[in-house]
Amino acid sequence: MRKFLLNVFIVFIYFISCTPEKPALSFDTLSILNVQVIDIIGPTIGSNRPLFSPRDIAVNRVKEIFIADYGNDRIVKLDSTFTFKTELGGFGISDYSLNGPLSIAVDNVSNLYLIDSGNARVLRFDRRLNFISDERGFIKGQQYNFTRPSAIDVTDRGDIYIGDEGLGACFKFDPFFVYIYEFGCRGTPQEIGYPSDIECGEDGRIYVADSEYGRIMVYDDFGMFLHTIGEQVLERPSAVAVSQRTGIWVTDTGTGLLHCFNFIGKEVFRWGGQETYYLEKPAGLFIDDDDNIYVVDSSTNQILIIKPVLRK
Repeated sequence: MRKFLLNVFIVFIYFISCTPEKPALSFDTLSILNVQVIDIIGPTIGSNRPLFSPRDIAVNRVKEIFIADYGNDRIVKLDSTFTFKTELGGFGISDYSLNGPLSIAVDNVSNLYLIDSGNARVLRFDRRLNFISDERGFIKGQQYNFTRPSAIDVTDRGDIYIGDEGLGACFKFDPFFVYIYEFGCRGTPQEIGYPSDIECGEDGRIYVADSEYGRIMVYDDFGMFLHTIGEQVLERPSAVAVSQRTGIWVTDTGTGLLHCFNFIGKEVFRWGGQETYYLEKPAGLFIDDDDNIYVVDSSTNQILIIKPVLRK
């Protein structure tokens, strides 16, 4: 028996020693010379209504595009060639009706997660916009209802992060909306005034755009506060997206600019448009796997798709 246990122990040590270490996080980013506008979506999108005050955008792995069209109380789906496919919504409270779609995210199987702000709920749909669930709250010892949800993101593991200004905190849930923890709570030294966006970075960090206090709050995967970004630069950050190659991108409705910071928080680039493409009220933001940056301008009712021009 002792010999058997010794052999098991040796095999265990062998596998532990052979397991490759996770690569250390790199905080180096490539230098950005400029950005190039490579395409534009909207206001006309091929449906019977143009975009009206769009607030957010998400792109799945097959490059299907979903737009939270706030002014029209709808979600718009485009294919990878920006051709209109379908829409969902119209003002109301049913499973397929909306009241102020504000924030949108997709998971790794292309399910759609939507903050329906006026109805204080989170809706889930599949990629064909078939209804999955209506989430209005969670249990944390007792029942809590979402009151003014404003931001959402989903990790590759299926964990769900939600910011709710009414509840005064951001929350982490498992894929079944079971409460895990909260962070950035009102009344704490690191409180978040208004969580306008949440981004789950590939580096395991959680980035929250706080439009009330003009900063990006950075947390680890356990909800522990790490540091802030952009406190002396940003005014009303509306969205944040992270590229491991180029850095932390932020749209700001106060400055009217798209900002980029490196991973230690230094601003390395800012952009307000070029030629005929100028930002007026940049809102939503998304970076796809090819590092294309989708910037939603809620004032011009357009989405600019830009590509960073990097120093060789």
